[in-house]
Amino acid sequence: MVLEISATPYIFTFKLWDWDRLGLDGRPRPVHVEHGGKVIQWTRTTDWTTSTCMGRVETVAEGSGWKEERTGLHELEFIETRRHWFSEPVRHETNGSVQMLNLIEGEEATVESPTGAFEPFVIRYAETFIVPASIDAYTIRPSGPSIGQTIGTIKAYVRV
Repeated sequence: MVLEISATPYIFTFKLWDWDRLGLDGRPRPVHVEHGGKVIQWTRTTDWTTSTCMGRVETVAEGSGWKEERTGLHELEFIETRRHWFSEPVRHETNGSVQMLNLIEGEEATVESPTGAFEPFVIRYAETFIVPASIDAYTIRPSGPSIGQTIGTIKAYVRV
């Protein structure tokens, strides 16, 4: 399974190949070979990509029953991604930014507000949920069949 996290509100994506997928109209989706060829940065070789963009996971914080990792989006991107591994409740701060999360490991987790700002809700494996910037803090904890196990989320938010 692949989870694509992207934010491209100000740029265009030029498809050079589209795996023979069809659009909603039942016809092949357009590819943009000519436009794409003009914007490819040919100096970005396999070695550059490997050293700059791939596998740049680093632990940024950890405690009893949890670990937070920065997952390596390039520093020029305006979104940040963080992966959390936890077996106990973990508190998250929004810092005034909307946050988008996905349960990437484990069967179930419960999201709660420490101040009662929203009703607790359950998320299941591969489900995505959004926490508005107006929520100051929230917790996520393993629940149901995931109690006692280490589960994981990935979080994306706008860098400040």
